[in-house]
Amino acid sequence: MGQGLEWTIAGARKLPQASWLIAGIRHRSLRLARLDHGQVAVLFALSVLPIAMVAGFAIDFQMLATKKAKAQYSLDSAVIAGTRAYQEGASTAEVKTTVQSYFMAALLSTESNLDCSSPQVTIDDTDVEATSSCSMATTLSGVAGVEEMSFNISTATTYGIGKVDVSFVFDISGSMSGSRISDLRLAAHDAVDALLVEDPKPGQEDDVRLAMVAYNGAFNAGDYFETVTGQSRDQTYTYYKDGRWRHFDYSTTCVFERAGDEAFTDALPGPGQYLSAADVFQRNDCDNIEPQALTSSRDDLHDYIDELDAGGNTAGHLGVAWGWYMISPEWASILPEPSQPLPYLEPDTAKALILMTDGDFNTVGDSDNGSSTRQAKKLCDELKKDKIVVYSVAFQAPSAGEDVLRYCSSGTEFFFKPQNGDQLLDAYQSIASSISDLRITR
Repeated sequence: MGQGLEWTIAGARKLPQASWLIAGIRHRSLRLARLDHGQVAVLFALSVLPIAMVAGFAIDFQMLATKKAKAQYSLDSAVIAGTRAYQEGASTAEVKTTVQSYFMAALLSTESNLDCSSPQVTIDDTDVEATSSCSMATTLSGVAGVEEMSFNISTATTYGIGKVDVSFVFDISGSMSGSRISDLRLAAHDAVDALLVEDPKPGQEDDVRLAMVAYNGAFNAGDYFETVTGQSRDQTYTYYKDGRWRHFDYSTTCVFERAGDEAFTDALPGPGQYLSAADVFQRNDCDNIEPQALTSSRDDLHDYIDELDAGGNTAGHLGVAWGWYMISPEWASILPEPSQPLPYLEPDTAKALILMTDGDFNTVGDSDNGSSTRQAKKLCDELKKDKIVVYSVAFQAPSAGEDVLRYCSSGTEFFFKPQNGDQLLDAYQSIASSISDLRITR
C-alpha cells in the first residue's frame, strides 16, 4: 500500500507537466476548430449563390410553364372563335381581328403578366392558324442576370366535320304549360339562330340541318302515320251495345312504340316491325304537331317552335325514338329527299340529339317493352352506338326525369339541369356552341 501511495504521490509531483501537455493539445484543437469553422463559412458563402440561382431558375421555370399553358389555352380559344366566325361567313380580315382581339382580351383576363405579341394569323379555305411570342419577367433568376424568359406558342383549327344533322326533342306534356312552354320556345328560337348561319357561304347552305319532334302522351306521326304503322289513319271501332253491334268511325295519327326484335332499333318500319297505331281509346293522346324533318330553313323551324303547346302525359321514350328516326339514314327512304339523313359512316359528318323534359317518363302504349324510362334508356344505349352525341336538358325535372336524362347524355358535359328560363336559355346556347365545335378540330 505504501508503494502504491508513493507512486501516486510521485505521479502527482509530475502533474504540472501533464497539464501543460493537455493544455497544448486543447489549444491546438481550438485552433483547428476555428480554422474548420472558417473554411466551412467560406465554403458555405461560395455555395449560397449557385443554390440561389438553381432555386431561382426552378421557381421561374415553374411559373413559366404555368403561364405558357394559360397563354396556349387563350390562343386555342381565340382560334376556335375565329374559325367559328369564318365558318359563319366572316371575311379573312374579320377573322384575323377576331383571333387577335380575343387572344389579347383572354390573356388579360388571366392576369398572367405576360407580354405577348399580337397573333400572326394565317387563313386558307379550311384552316385557321395563329402564332405568338411571349415573354415573362423573372424573379429569383435575376441573381444570375437572367431578367426575362420567353417562349413561342402556336395552334391551328380545321373544319373537321363538314356537315351535321341535329334532332331537337321537346317535352310538351301538361306540366310544361304556362311559363315553362314560353321559356322553351324562347330558348329553342335562340338555338336555331345560333346554329343556322343567316347568310351561309355558297355551297354550305345545308351543312347544318335541324329536325324537331315533340312528344306528350303519345306521338303524332302526322303524314308518316300510314307508312310507319301499315294502317290507314281512318279506322272503325266495332262494339256491341244494347243488343246489337255498333260501329264508330275515327281518325288518328297518334302512334306508340313497336314491339318485337326491332323495338329498340332504328330499323325501317315494315311488316313485323311496324309501330303501334293508337287505338280508339288513345286516338287523341298526342298533340297536333307532327315531326319537322331535317331542314336548314330558319322559317320552317321557327314556325314549328311557335306551334309548341302543352298538354297530356309524358311518353319520353317516344321522343327519344323519333328524335333518332329523324336523323337515321335507315329512315331515308320515307323522308322527303332534302331531309334524308346523312349516312352514319360518311366522312366529315356528325349527328347530335338534344333531349329535353321537365318530368317523369310515365306513359307507354304497351307495357310489354317495359316502362317508358326503361325503354328510353335502351334506345339511348343503341343510338349512341351509332356515334350520335346526346345532349340532355332536365328543365326543373324531378329526380326520376333527371336520372334518365343524365343516363342518356353522352357525358357530364352534355347534361344540363336549368331551374329557370334564363338558365334554360343558357343551356341551349351552350349546346349550340358545343355542336358548332363538333365541326372544328384542333
